Amino acid sequence: MKPDHAVAVIGGGQAGLAVAYYLRRAGADFRVFDASDGPGGAWVHGWDSLRLFSPAAYSSLPGWPMPPAARDGYPTRDEVIDYLSRYEARYGFPVERPKAVASVERDGAHLRLRFSDGETRTARVVVSATGTWGAPVVPDYPGRDAFRGVQLHSARYRSPEPFAGQRVLVVGGGNSGAQIL
Repeated sequence: MKPDHAVAVIGGGQAGLAVAYYLRRAGADFRVFDASDGPGGAWVHGWDSLRLFSPAAYSSLPGWPMPPAARDGYPTRDEVIDYLSRYEARYGFPVERPKAVASVERDGAHLRLRFSDGETRTARVVVSATGTWGAPVVPDYPGRDAFRGVQLHSARYRSPEPFAGQRVLVVGGGNSGAQIL
């Protein structure tokens, strides 16, 4: 029995689009399944002042350079979303939305993708390009339950206004923590 698609790519963000570019270039039969309502990947869920952590020239997807930031510095959240949206449209990738994959299981010689709406599809190969923003990890620590303040993962942070006039502790010195601070 022939599968519905040779390749199923789960996730339509940066990684999924880069895979789609090379699959299209190779002439493969593929589909991209993305849980979001529209393009932009995890960037649509980022905070308002989020910026790319590197110059646009170092963050381009294959085949089409990302334009530099409109203002000095690194591209903004909205500029990255615009680039990813235009990239997807430029290449006309077969992206289906919103299509959240609930599970992937072996089904004979193929893999069966089960979507949250109950639909299923089969593929010979599945590429997981889902990212991590949807399942942020908040470490457990002694006394966490006793703390009565707001505890917020960067995946849920939007802007500094709710914290004005308060004492704030940012835990984590990576790119997200540094930008939020």
